[in-house]
Amino acid sequence: MEKYMKFWLLGMILLLAAGMVACNDDDDDPIPQVQKKVYNLNAVGESGVSGTVTFTRQTDGFTLIEIDLSGTAAGNSHPSHIHANSASEGGGIVIDLMNVDGATGESSTTVTERNDGTEITYEELIAFDGYVNVHLSASELSTLVAQGDIGSNATGTSNNGNGGGVPY
Repeated sequence: MEKYMKFWLLGMILLLAAGMVACNDDDDDPIPQVQKKVYNLNAVGESGVSGTVTFTRQTDGFTLIEIDLSGTAAGNSHPSHIHANSASEGGGIVIDLMNVDGATGESSTTVTERNDGTEITYEELIAFDGYVNVHLSASELSTLVAQGDIGSNATGTSNNGNGGGVPY
């Protein structure tokens, strides 16, 4: 019996030692901080559609762009894009985003480059001279339901009320 007690005690000591090693707090490996920037998307006209667009830096070098809208309807699909310049100036499409699902009001797009193939980083996107448009449908691209300045346009005083974006 005493022999088994020694093995049991030795086993408990080894388990405690393994637990202490596993719980070692290594200050050399900092936890990466999530970088996000959120911009408002305001309703255009009487659409009743508004929400946010969020840019999130991913560890693999991608930028995740998520649109979250309220006021959309099931069965609809809303094309969305990043355009050059401010919304008040207008400009061409620079990056196509995934369509916003009318049922959820959401879309997610992973971005590493512009439509022309030029690479673009998270830092470049949140400083970009641009705006986001969300359209009524693919057949009615001239009808906007939501819009908002992003990047350098959202930091000025005339940023259509989106307060320069909200960093997290």
